[in-house]
Amino acid sequence: MSVGRIALVGDPVSGSVSPAMQNAAFRERGLPFEYEALRVPRGDLPARFASLREQFAGLNVTIPHKEEAARLVDVVEPAARVSGSVNTVVFRNGRAFGDSTDGQGFLHALRRGAPERELRSALIVGTGGAARAVAAALAGDGLNVRVTGRGADAAARLARDIAGVESVRIEELDIVLDDTDLLVSAVPVQAWDDGSLPEVPLGPELVVFDLAYRPRRTPLLERAEAEGSTIIEGIEMLIEQGALSFLLWTGVEAPRAVMREALEEPERGRAEGERVDREHDHRVCRVRQRPGPARPATRRTSCRRPRRDVADEEEVRDVREPAEEA
Repeated sequence: MSVGRIALVGDPVSGSVSPAMQNAAFRERGLPFEYEALRVPRGDLPARFASLREQFAGLNVTIPHKEEAARLVDVVEPAARVSGSVNTVVFRNGRAFGDSTDGQGFLHALRRGAPERELRSALIVGTGGAARAVAAALAGDGLNVRVTGRGADAAARLARDIAGVESVRIEELDIVLDDTDLLVSAVPVQAWDDGSLPEVPLGPELVVFDLAYRPRRTPLLERAEAEGSTIIEGIEMLIEQGALSFLLWTGVEAPRAVMREALEEPERGRAEGERVDREHDHRVCRVRQRPGPARPATRRTSCRRPRRDVADEEEVRDVREPAEEA
C-alpha cells in the first residue's frame, strides 16, 4: 500500500509539533499517511506549488503562506473564501482544494474553554492568516469583532475584506478592551513584552485566548490568569484545527486524545518537528530549553551550518511561534 504524504509548508517549520501530533493520529487510525515539515521561504510557494501537487496528498499551510495559498488552489472552499486564507490543501483528482480549519478549530476550542460565558464582542490583536480566519469565524457566529495590529493598513485591509469586522488603532487598545468580552492574541509571544503593544487592563470579565502555543502558558496568559480572566491556551486551537484538517485529508474522524498526548511528549515533538527541507536549509538543528531567572522558559534553536572554508558558524535564535496556522 502506498503512503500518502502530507506536508506542513511554511517558514519557519523546524520547531513545529504538528508532525508528532498528526503522525500519532495516523498511526492510531491505522492509516497509510506520513506527515512532514517542509521549509518553503517567503515568496517561494508559487514556484513550488506544482511540484507539491505531484509529491503530496495534501498540505498544511502556515506562516507566511496562508493568503498566498488561497490564490494558488483550484477550488477555494467557503471558510477559506470568507477569511481569504488557506491552512489546509487536499490534492484530489488532479485538483487542489483549499480550506481553512483555523476558524472552526478556534470556535471549538473557545466553546470548550469558556462554556458558561456569553460572549458578544471580541478584539483580535494581529492581522495574519490565523487572525483572518478567527475574525471571520467570530463574525459569522454573531459577535461584534474588532481587529488591531502594529500595522494600521493591514488591520484596515482585514476589516475591508471580512464583513462584520471593524479595525481600530493600536493606540486605542486599552479603551476598546473596556467594551470587550474576548481578547484574542494572534501575534508572537514577545510582542506583549517588548513594547510593541501598549499595556492593557485585564480582569475577571474577560476571556483571553492566546493563539501562541509555546510556551503553553504564555506571559499574556499568566498575567490574565493572575488578574482573574478566563484563559485558553493556543494548544487547544492547534488540536482542533489539526483534527479538522485530518478529517479533510482522510475522511476519518481524528483521535483528539491521541493528538493531545503526542503534544505532551516534548522530546518526541522536537524529534519529529525538526525535519526541514534540505533543499533550502542545510543546517543541522538542535533544540534546548533555556529558562531565565525572571521569565518563562524560552525555546531556542541552535543551528550549525555544514563545515565551510572557515570555522563553523553558529546562530541562536528565539522561536516563539503563534498557533499553526496550520
